[in-house]
Amino acid sequence: MTIKPDTPRAAIVGAGLMGRWHARAAARAGARIVAVVDTDRSSAAALSARYPGSRIASDLANIGEIATVAHVCTNVDSHAATASALLGAGLHAFVEKPLAASAAETSALLEQAAAADRLICPAHQFPFQRGVREAVDALRSVGPLLHFDFVICTAGATGEKNMASLIDTVLPHPLSLVSAFLPGSLARLKWQVLRPAPGELRAVSAFGSATVSILLSTAGRPTTNTVTLTCERGTITADLFHGFSVVESGGVSRTRKIARPLLRSAATLSAAAQNLVWRAARRQPAFPGLNELTALFYEAVGNDGPAPISPSEVREIAVARELILKSADS
Repeated sequence: MTIKPDTPRAAIVGAGLMGRWHARAAARAGARIVAVVDTDRSSAAALSARYPGSRIASDLANIGEIATVAHVCTNVDSHAATASALLGAGLHAFVEKPLAASAAETSALLEQAAAADRLICPAHQFPFQRGVREAVDALRSVGPLLHFDFVICTAGATGEKNMASLIDTVLPHPLSLVSAFLPGSLARLKWQVLRPAPGELRAVSAFGSATVSILLSTAGRPTTNTVTLTCERGTITADLFHGFSVVESGGVSRTRKIARPLLRSAATLSAAAQNLVWRAARRQPAFPGLNELTALFYEAVGNDGPAPISPSEVREIAVARELILKSADS
């Protein structure tokens, strides 16, 4: 197999679930997977087997001689040290959310990347979903935005510590959407936060004439992941699990009121079906937006361009996340 000299060489650090999806997205973006790093050698071997020619390693020794880009898919507490080591070795870093456990660590990584002339980017993929991009466009016709409501009911965590950790990890997603739909708002929001039980969090704020609500739940069912934008001339609902959105007209009439459940169901069915075909054609079975963000990251690496998520936005999301978590714990 002949590899072009400018083909990005990617190392996957962390061979768990997200490591597998990052490897897949990197390969689709044109990278060659050259190394899989994990202290669990059996997991590293299983992932490496999918990418012939890739090496297995248990640490980052000599990683700079092997790869030009690394995907950090380890536990959150190790993100800062791992990403710093990679930047120090001369690699660009694409890091699972959150970029680091604290705002201070996030700022330090951003400064290190800038000083090293390397890119660092967290996997805040929701704003890059096709449905969210369409919702941003639709907002221009149905706005102004009055209410931003994000709801996620997620499974996969048991025990108080794991439930709390899952909530902390998910929080960057809604904050990245706040930044997308209300640009410039994150640094100015004052949050009221409720954390009535482990794995449950609601954060509320306001920006100008718009309210912002974030609900994160590990116990609520059925599982769901949506953002609803209630506007003056209509409402937009984005299904973030599947990557599509539906726009409802704001027209008022008795006929529309009677027909609304049918119209809404028909619009949702149509959007979901079209989205399923679109994703199947692109072999995108899960994590919509990750392929798009990964492709933009590699494009920036190849063209010496800026990261697809600006350092200022990354920093604002980290600060807002920390403020919410501190408020919840107080």
